[in-house]
Amino acid sequence: MQRDRHYEIDLTAPVTEQASWWWVLLSEGEATSADRRAFAEWVVRSPERVEAFLQAARVTLALKSDQTRWPDTPVDELIRTALESRGDVASLPAANRRETTRSDYPHESSASNSPKRRLTSMRLAAALGVITLAGIATGLYEYLSPQRFVTSIGEQRSVVLSDGSIVTLNTSSSVEVHMAADRRIVKLLAGEALFQVAHDTQRPFDVVAAETTVRAVGTQFDVDRRPARTTVTVVEGRVAVLTSRDGRRDGAGTPLPLEAGEQLTVSPQPGSRPVRADVAVAIAWTQRKLVFEHRRLGEVAEEFNRYNRTVIEIRSEELRAQEVTGVFQANDPGSFLAFLARIPGVAVSSAPDKRRFIVTQEDTHTTVHQSK
Repeated sequence: MQRDRHYEIDLTAPVTEQASWWWVLLSEGEATSADRRAFAEWVVRSPERVEAFLQAARVTLALKSDQTRWPDTPVDELIRTALESRGDVASLPAANRRETTRSDYPHESSASNSPKRRLTSMRLAAALGVITLAGIATGLYEYLSPQRFVTSIGEQRSVVLSDGSIVTLNTSSSVEVHMAADRRIVKLLAGEALFQVAHDTQRPFDVVAAETTVRAVGTQFDVDRRPARTTVTVVEGRVAVLTSRDGRRDGAGTPLPLEAGEQLTVSPQPGSRPVRADVAVAIAWTQRKLVFEHRRLGEVAEEFNRYNRTVIEIRSEELRAQEVTGVFQANDPGSFLAFLARIPGVAVSSAPDKRRFIVTQEDTHTTVHQSK
């Protein structure tokens, strides 16, 4: 199994050395899909990197033996074939089709500038154009295609993104990741996720949840998206929260800064303000713990239902409104049912399918029926 090698590149080295490193990795055929995505991310960051990579490839091919035979297919056709083979993935720079002259290779003698040599150089340039375009197209296709990660009921998952950021998804959650040269965007489509963002001042990291956008550079924060609200909790560093119609980052509204230990709940009601929060409680789900402080029993039951295929249904509105404080294991609904059963006047019974528990409130003694 091939291992990713893009982590080996020295980003402090001159851009020409980095370009040469990438050319060797890609031309030797040892690059993985992650390596090609990393290359696409690297090369589109600046025109200088594109030029450096092209120059590295040009010099390498120019040093090849004169016995190398290249196809007689016209350059335009070769380039068109390379582009069409990857589909409409991006607008790529056109190949440089001018004749290679002595100034391109100052170490060559005037004899090397013969018609035969010029023809060979032109074919080298043509082949270089095809190889470079195909390689960049392949990388950009994978780089620009969004990635989606999903968890099912009771599942939690951590994902390392191509930039080194880590996204930990809670149960029944999904995200869509878009990586670009100047920004990183993660759409929280449903559920909750903890983000540990790799520092990159040139590319802000945006998490979009409905009409809420959370922007960070290098920090750690939790975003919990529910049907009627989105809660943002900052674990480390700082973020800026922007709410705008349809989730657009078009400058509408004023970004609200949040610092470590602060929490903001965005809902249709205006006037949301940051509050101090217990961060350990907010991310207790990463340890599969549910911590409730003065929470309605109806909300607690709904939270258990997010983590388990066993459904708890509280049919008494009076009981649903009662508040509870406690710590439970997310994957142990039985402990919560036992807690409910100890409340005077509460009856817990199992439905015929054995996967649903009905909780009712009686005026007399407690009756408990649980499936085996």
